[in-house]
Amino acid sequence: MLRIKNQSAQALAIVLGDLLAVECSQQLTALEPDVVVPIPMHWSRRMWRGTNSSETVAERLSRSLGVPSASHHLARCRRTVPQARLSATRRVANVRGAFRARSHADLPGARVLLVDDIMTTGATANEAAKTLRRAGAAAIVIVVLARAEGLG
Repeated sequence: MLRIKNQSAQALAIVLGDLLAVECSQQLTALEPDVVVPIPMHWSRRMWRGTNSSETVAERLSRSLGVPSASHHLARCRRTVPQARLSATRRVANVRGAFRARSHADLPGARVLLVDDIMTTGATANEAAKTLRRAGAAAIVIVVLARAEGLG
């Protein structure tokens, strides 16, 4: 799973996104999402990695569901330290206030499918979901490729 976080394994992220779409098709369709939104990366980390695997997976889910993928709805407004080596408490503090919802006419009242690649404690997804909710999203469902064990 960690390999998909780098540009060299983007093909793997595409395949895993497609597999997730097939395996969870009924559940995802039943949610009737209006938009698919990936967890954003800070621009500097995106340049370093060359890709955002959450965005790749979100695009594959979007294509499968026939609903728009909207990476423009959510931005990471400050650079955070990588979560991997932080305790659960420090993860929450690390991402607090790290996201900004971008004003867009189709976000208020929308049912959002929020996509991340790996979830450990849920701190990142929770902070992103709270930001989207404050911007007017009616419902937010989080979908992830993998759930890590340990801190969660």
